Amino acid sequence: MKGFTTFLLAACVTLVSWLGFAAPSWAYIAEDVDALKMNNECPVCILNDADLSNQDFHSANLKVASLTGANLSHTDLSKTNLMLADLVETNLTEANLSGAEMNGAQAQNANLTGANLSGATLTQANLSDANFTDAKLIGTEMTAAVVGVANFTGADLTDANLRAVNRSRAIFCHTIMPDGSEENRNCQGQ
Repeated sequence: MKGFTTFLLAACVTLVSWLGFAAPSWAYIAEDVDALKMNNECPVCILNDADLSNQDFHSANLKVASLTGANLSHTDLSKTNLMLADLVETNLTEANLSGAEMNGAQAQNANLTGANLSGATLTQANLSDANFTDAKLIGTEMTAAVVGVANFTGADLTDANLRAVNRSRAIFCHTIMPDGSEENRNCQGQ
């Protein structure tokens, strides 16, 4: 009987682990959306593909939340905790992320067109191929962030910290750099 109990426990742990790894592909959980809207916090929530546009989540706690493909356009996320959040392919067009904590966030292919990330912390965030066109990144901390072929066309990076950021493939076209100069590198037909 002890062997069967051990087997059953191992099977349950395996199943829970497997479901946990599959979570990012799931759509949002309605209870998690309700919890965020009601309490302004939902750490480790599943909010994938949720329409959270035009909301006020100032100072919300979304640490380790999964927001893959979510619509957060025109949303106030200022001073929000998004550490280790999954923001892959998330729509953050014209979102206010000023002062947000986004250390270690995964934001590959995110759309941050016109977003305000002034004073945000993006240390070691994965921003590969994200769109920062016309975004404000004034005083943004981006130490060791991965940018890949991110598009910074028209972005303002005044006083941003880009230490240990490999910018060789990123698009800087009419981009205001940390020192206030304008850079035009990798412009595509502009």
